[in-house]
Amino acid sequence: MKKIISALLMASVIAISAAGCGYNDALEQASKANQQTTSASQSASEQTSKEAEKVYKDSFDGLCSYMQDKGYYTDKAVKTEMDASFIGAKQGIKYSISNNLAIELYEYDTTKLNDTAKEIVKEVKESNSFTIIEGYPVNAAYLSDNGKYLMIYNDTKIDKNKPDKNSNEYKARENAVKDFLAFQK
Repeated sequence: MKKIISALLMASVIAISAAGCGYNDALEQASKANQQTTSASQSASEQTSKEAEKVYKDSFDGLCSYMQDKGYYTDKAVKTEMDASFIGAKQGIKYSISNNLAIELYEYDTTKLNDTAKEIVKEVKESNSFTIIEGYPVNAAYLSDNGKYLMIYNDTKIDKNKPDKNSNEYKARENAVKDFLAFQK
């Protein structure tokens, strides 16, 4: 009888040992799987962050790409090169998005501002508007902090005198201004 009890005890010890090893193997496999999942999730997060932090050159082309990537216009917008010399700028492009909406972007050479450019920059800094030849007023003009870029946001659905701050058009303009001013900050 003692031999039977000893044999049963020995079998129990072996069974428990084997089960313990199996349990540790299972824990190890679960841990490896968790590490792989965490690693894959971190890679996906890093990729999303990299896309969100796309680097744009501090150039006119960089600004145009940045505003397009922000969704303010697409390749379908009518793109017109502007005579930027009227406002003393180096270059300019107008994106006509619809019958009522156009966004104009200009670049100044801040080291060589002529008198026209100096006057426009001064007026925009003071009132977000300026007047060009023959008294034609331009409202909703915004200058980047470094004075290198100018954006004119022209939406005829926004009343210049009494804008409805709750309208979609007004909110879209405010978002465009915010993003424009954030370029190269």
